Amino acid sequence: MHGDSGARKDDGYQLSHAMWLEKAGDVEGAGAAYRRVIEAGVPHTAAMAATNLGVLLARHGDPEGAAAAYRQAADSGHPDAAPLAAANLGLLLQQHGDVEGARAAYRSAVDSGHRDAAPRAAFDLGNMLDDCGDMEGARAAHQYAVDSGHPEVAPGAAFCLGHLLKRQGHLEEARAAYQWAVDSGHPRAGSMAACNLGFLLKEQGDVEGAAVAYRRAIDLGHPDFAPKAAFDLGSMLAASGDTEGARSALRQAADSGHPHFSEEARTALADLG
Repeated sequence: MHGDSGARKDDGYQLSHAMWLEKAGDVEGAGAAYRRVIEAGVPHTAAMAATNLGVLLARHGDPEGAAAAYRQAADSGHPDAAPLAAANLGLLLQQHGDVEGARAAYRSAVDSGHRDAAPRAAFDLGNMLDDCGDMEGARAAHQYAVDSGHPEVAPGAAFCLGHLLKRQGHLEEARAAYQWAVDSGHPRAGSMAACNLGFLLKEQGDVEGAAVAYRRAIDLGHPDFAPKAAFDLGSMLAASGDTEGARSALRQAADSGHPHFSEEARTALADLG
């Protein structure tokens, strides 16, 4: 009993040492240290070491070695390492063209219900299925990620879901998905969704609703999407006859310093006279 506890402590030290070597930039040393922990076979630390080794190898140009390490961790049954490794394996296989392998790995991570790995895998699966033309599969995967409520993953999934639903012609559902992302307050996904929601509402003739969405994107302050929203708002208000509102929004875009929308806004201001 005491010997087993000592082995776990020693492997825990070896795992921490491997992570320190990786952080210090010693890729070869870190890889060797991770492999020593894996070979020691203590379940918890071996699974974590295999996951970390997979990340290390993927970052440094050894996808086959990374896939082998991820598979070892994914097959370990470890409650954290296995789902995380499966999600990472899915992305790795997708990047190298193995769609079916990626699909299986992603689904394994999703089925685990892991608080981080499952939503992330569902989001990546949804994007992959969308790229493959499986819009219903993509919709289900993104909806899972949204329903997870994960603070980082769910807003991006809601944006992607809104975009997908709009392309399918489900405009009210698209609005709801975009609004979910906007309401999350996520600086990037919320801003993107607010811009898209504004455009969708403008297309539907709801100028007031579109203006609210564009202003929300401006308030979120993203360096790319806030200037875009200000420019789009100004252009919409100019077209609807609200010259003063248009000038105010366009000035915001012009003053943003954005490499594209700032210049476009100055041109539009000049046209307003």
